[in-house]
Parts: sequence; structure tokens; C-alpha cells
Amino acid sequence: MSSRKKKNFSFKKSNVKTFLFFLIFTSVLWLLIQFSKNYTQEVEVGIRYVNLPVDKIFNEESDQALRMTLNGNGFRLMNHNWKKPILEFNVDDAVSNKDDYYYFQIDKESKILRDKLDFKGRILTVQKDSLRLKLDLNLEKKIPVIAIHDIKYAVGYGSDKGLVVTPDSILVGGPSRIIDTIQSISTESLIIEGVNQDHRSELNIDIAALPSSISVIPATVEANVLVSKFTEGNQKIPITLNNVPEGVEIKIFPKEISVVYRVGLDKYNEISERDFIVVADYAKASEESSFLTLELVSRPESIHDVRLREKQVQFVVLK
Repeated sequence: MSSRKKKNFSFKKSNVKTFLFFLIFTSVLWLLIQFSKNYTQEVEVGIRYVNLPVDKIFNEESDQALRMTLNGNGFRLMNHNWKKPILEFNVDDAVSNKDDYYYFQIDKESKILRDKLDFKGRILTVQKDSLRLKLDLNLEKKIPVIAIHDIKYAVGYGSDKGLVVTPDSILVGGPSRIIDTIQSISTESLIIEGVNQDHRSELNIDIAALPSSISVIPATVEANVLVSKFTEGNQKIPITLNNVPEGVEIKIFPKEISVVYRVGLDKYNEISERDFIVVADYAKASEESSFLTLELVSRPESIHDVRLREKQVQFVVLK
């Protein structure tokens, strides 16, 4: 490159740097001038209440925001544009309280308000001259957990107790007006198929329908399913005839009925006919029918899918 071309390139490069310097300098100067001017701006500040009594809880009906008009230079207003200011009010500083309502006086001329807001300019207007805090009685109680599940076992398998959750009850806390209406709480759904071995998992408590003011302890429960081999069993059970009028003789055919059920292999030999009671109630007899409906009124807890081979028994009145 010739000497003349090098000088021209150097000169152009120097001009660009000078131009950028003056552009940045004038831009910064313009910003400083603009920010030094006074502006009037409406802002919304958040309200936070502190030092609440330990037996009380915040009610969402309380005042949680306050609009006000501020006047000051751009530098003073800048912080309030970047983030929403928060004003803290101590419950002990309430000017009055009655029936769990607490009131705080707002004075736009007060230095205390400007200090809370951390603002050195002027507060021209405030939306209201007082704030209201409402507190509810904080109540805790234990409620049962209902496990939502759909468990399908593999062929030849089952469970004596089905799904068992631990703990079977949890502690809920919050405003008494809400806690009093909660009688139970559900888990998230557990859906499993083809189960042929013991299952263990954690289930979350379903809090989707609960207000945010409600606390739940614990937030999860342990779900267990003890699985065993199952087989079919059956017993011949004598039919018990109830409510036969005095002086009337009733004959039924047959006198015993087969009960069919599924049971774990480990419990199979423990089941006997003495564990069942099948009843025919003559008081429910119809004049147009010669049959009585059978009812299984007692059975072991360890059996499943219980059914009577016959649902009715024929009867004859002997005179």
C-alpha cells in the first residue's frame, strides 16, 4: 500500500472514532439533562404487613396496593419505574383495630411515608387516606387422605388391602372459615396396569383446588400395594331364614348356597363356611312370588370379588 493511501485510511479511522466519541458524549449529556428535570408520575406501590399475631393469618380482602402521584427528577423516579416499590406496615402501628380489622393512616405530607417509600421528591396525591388489614383466625386440623387410583392386577394376582397410603391423614392450616369446610383431601391419580409384584411410590397431595392461603403438611404420602398370588375359592353356606311369623312353617329349596370368591394363596386355608352368613328375609317376600332374595350379610375382609351362585331361593309356606 502506498504512503498516501495509508494516510487516507488512518485519517478516516480517526474521523470515525471522533464521531463516535461526540455521539456518545452528547447522548449521555442529553440523558443527564432529561433526568435532571422534574416529572410528575402516577405509580402503584405494593403493601406488606409485618409482625402479624401468631394465631392470625392474612386475609386476601386486605388492601394490598396503593396508587399515588409522585413529583421529582428523573433520577428519583427511575428506581420506581424499574421495580414496584413495597411499603411495610407493622401491625403494632395500626391506629385502630376491631373485629380483626386493622387500620393504618396514610398522610401524603408525612416524612414517615416518604422514608418508607425511600423517595426524596414530593408525594402529590395518594389514592386513599387509610389502609385496611383483615386477619383471620389461623386454624389447623387433621383430615383423612383419599387415594385416587385405578389399579389393574395381572391375571392370577391381587391384593388383600389394596392401595394403602401412609400417613392416612394430614395437617391442613389456614383461615378458620375455609378450614371448617374441608373434610378430606385427595391425592393425585395413580394408574397402573398388569401389577404382579409389590408396588411403592410417592403421591402428591392434590392442592389445585385449595386457596393459596391453605398450607398442607406433608405435601406427599407414600403409596403401597402388597401383591400376592390369588386363586378362586368357594364355600357351601347354609341359608338363614329371618322374620318368619310365629306359628308359620317355611320350607326353602335349596337350604344352602355356594359362595364364590377370590383370595390370596396365603389366606386360602384360613377361610371356612363359618366366616359367611347368607340370609333370606321372609318379611321382604312378595305375594306374587314364591322366591326370596338372598343377601350376603357377613364375609371375611380378606376375600374379593365375592358372589352368590344363586340370588334367590324358592320357598313354600306349610299350613
